[in-house]
Amino acid sequence: MPSRDTIQYWIGRFLLGLVMVVAAAKGMILPLPGAARYLASFLQIVGGFYFAYSSITPMVRLATVNARTRKAWTESATNAFSRASLPRRIYYLLAAVAESDGPMSIAERETVRHFLLERFLDPIQADELRTWEAQPLQINDRMGLAARIATGLDDTELDSLFCWCCLVAFADGKYAEDEHLALQEVAKGLGLAAPRARMLFHLARAQYMRGQKQGEPTRPSQSLDARAQALATLGLPAEATAEQIRRRHRELVRRFHPDAQPNLGPVALRESTERFTEIQRAYETLTSS
Repeated sequence: MPSRDTIQYWIGRFLLGLVMVVAAAKGMILPLPGAARYLASFLQIVGGFYFAYSSITPMVRLATVNARTRKAWTESATNAFSRASLPRRIYYLLAAVAESDGPMSIAERETVRHFLLERFLDPIQADELRTWEAQPLQINDRMGLAARIATGLDDTELDSLFCWCCLVAFADGKYAEDEHLALQEVAKGLGLAAPRARMLFHLARAQYMRGQKQGEPTRPSQSLDARAQALATLGLPAEATAEQIRRRHRELVRRFHPDAQPNLGPVALRESTERFTEIQRAYETLTSS
């Protein structure tokens, strides 16, 4: 069976969904009496529709990325990625972001290493990470790499992964244009719309700056006043009205309410909760005066 990071998998899933819907519509289900038959038919249609509909976005994303990056991905790089575990794939992406402004420094390497060891306590050992560092993925395609990882994650996990990339970009205490471009590529690969990516960037930045106040390593030196930072966190312009703020807050509460993140683990869930808390803090800042 093809891997979830291949377009063949999602095409097969899409076709399976269509077959289920058509079969149910034509009454091609197990012979059941009366109401049970109608219920089984209904459930088969719902399941088939879900299979087909949930396959569309990954299919489009992979088809687009494959068309753009076919020449960039060699056979060896493709095979290395297909064999890699999810933590190792995420390492490849974080390392690519860290290296966007030049070779990864010792400090950046230690940051990425600590970052992964903290988030994947069970699957990763320090020796494994050193092996990954010694055998990097020979590819310079952040968008394609992000897209291939995205096919196995849900929306809240995509948010978490993009925030992780932002935090790694901030790790050396400066934020350069090359890192900004790298994050744009990652956002496109993950399928994040520009407004959503900007909002996640500011949420990650707020998380990072809050860490500085708690005695963590030096963070980016730029600072905004409390109102401007709160508006940026909510993705609002400086001239936003009270009604716009309330409406935006309601929208974000629905969109960013923490959910389980089975693929990325408990730390990702905790960070999702922290992002939700940042939204609440920003709203309180804007409505307390």
